[in-house]
Amino acid sequence: MGYRKKTEQKIIQAAIELFVRKGYHGTSISDITSRIGLTKGALYAHFKSKGDLLIRIIHEYEIQFIDQLILTVDAIEGDEVEKLNGVITFSSRFALENYELCVFLTVLTSELNANIDFQPILKATYRKLQQYISEIIRKGILKRVIDKQVDPDLAALTFMAIQDGILHQWTLNRDYIDGRQFVKTFRHLFIKGMLP
Repeated sequence: MGYRKKTEQKIIQAAIELFVRKGYHGTSISDITSRIGLTKGALYAHFKSKGDLLIRIIHEYEIQFIDQLILTVDAIEGDEVEKLNGVITFSSRFALENYELCVFLTVLTSELNANIDFQPILKATYRKLQQYISEIIRKGILKRVIDKQVDPDLAALTFMAIQDGILHQWTLNRDYIDGRQFVKTFRHLFIKGMLP
């Protein structure tokens, strides 16, 4: 990785850590540059603004999480129930390995709710994930491995809402909740609830 790319990654990581702690609006460019020992000019050589940095973080999330999830799950040989299990496995592993990013994006949706500049980008990213999960469920219904009473779009949105809730609860109760058991319970309830 070249110097420019390493510097950008340091900026992104510092921004995520600060955004998680102080919120997007509560974090200044000075906070970010102080954290990693850069001047504002050096940061602006990589990102035009704090908003540009946020857009990059959302884009990185889409590539690292959603695009990789799709590649991984599409490679699973098996029915749609197995693919949904693959979505849960990939999502859980990603959240464990990228905890701060996932917490930040979960909180960001409510923090930026009224921000017309970023809301469309964030919605489009989440919509891509929702459509992918909906399509798996839709195919499962056609193949009769998922109950025909299940609404694919609502089930996908429910899946995403539960995942955000799990992340939130795990953050609050990490000291006494076993993450694996939490995911196992989610997997059991969600998948079993859709079987015919």
